[in-house]
Amino acid sequence: MKKHWALVAMLFLVLFVVGCAAGKTARSDMAEPPGGAVAPEPQGGYDGGVGDDYVQDTVEERKSIADGSYAAAEQKLIRTAHIDMDVENIDAALAAIADTAKAEGGYLAKSSVFGADEMRRATLSVRLPAEKLEQFLAEIKKLGKVKSSSVGEDDVTLRYVDLEARIRNLARQEERLLAILERAETVEDILRIEKELGRVRGELEALTAEFRYLQDRVDYATVQLSLTETPAASRTVTGSGLKGVWQRGLNGLVRSINGLISGLGSLIVFLLSALPYLVIIALVAIPLYRRLRKSKNSHTD
Repeated sequence: MKKHWALVAMLFLVLFVVGCAAGKTARSDMAEPPGGAVAPEPQGGYDGGVGDDYVQDTVEERKSIADGSYAAAEQKLIRTAHIDMDVENIDAALAAIADTAKAEGGYLAKSSVFGADEMRRATLSVRLPAEKLEQFLAEIKKLGKVKSSSVGEDDVTLRYVDLEARIRNLARQEERLLAILERAETVEDILRIEKELGRVRGELEALTAEFRYLQDRVDYATVQLSLTETPAASRTVTGSGLKGVWQRGLNGLVRSINGLISGLGSLIVFLLSALPYLVIIALVAIPLYRRLRKSKNSHTD
């Protein structure tokens, strides 16, 4: 009985050793190519060692983009501002804003005026160097009564550095592809290289356009303004004590008179606009009224 158990144990030991040896052989076969085998050519079929260098360098540069030190980069901010204010005269305010923007190295990008009489409103957009934003806002706020204002910043440093690195990488790829194209000998290689070169150039142009747009947004701040024409805007004064009460009361009186005049003006405009319709109604209604009245009198008699 003991001999049988000894044979079984030896059999399991032999199988275990054989299995381990087979596993090592399989792993060795996977790690090393069989004798006489040739390593696969880099994708694209570029002849010679230049293609290998192109693929290897491209991969390394892409890794450098992902592993780049963004902390060392200069912070890039997109600055925007919004102002809603009352002004005494829209036209004068627009001219002053345009002159101030020009003096600060900026320009009036867009403007529109709507409304009539004393109820006009205007919206405009100003672009100017980002470092001049505070000075520009301080000058603009002197033109009337500010109802609301805000300044915002959007940090685009990560996007900026990423675009810059990708553009640099694509430019190097383009140079290498041109060098490979000069060394290509077969039509097949030339076609493959030109196809890859077209792809790289297309991506390079798209990223360059995006980078220029982002650079413009960083260099120039954008100010959105909303203006409302109120003749009493420059006269709005706040104070304390009896003098302050008198000033606020006077401002209220001026606003009430302006509102009354504006209402009467609107009524006159409405009546003049409706005058032709009122004449037609009168020509129909007056004879009809007279006929009804005459008929009523005859029944009474």
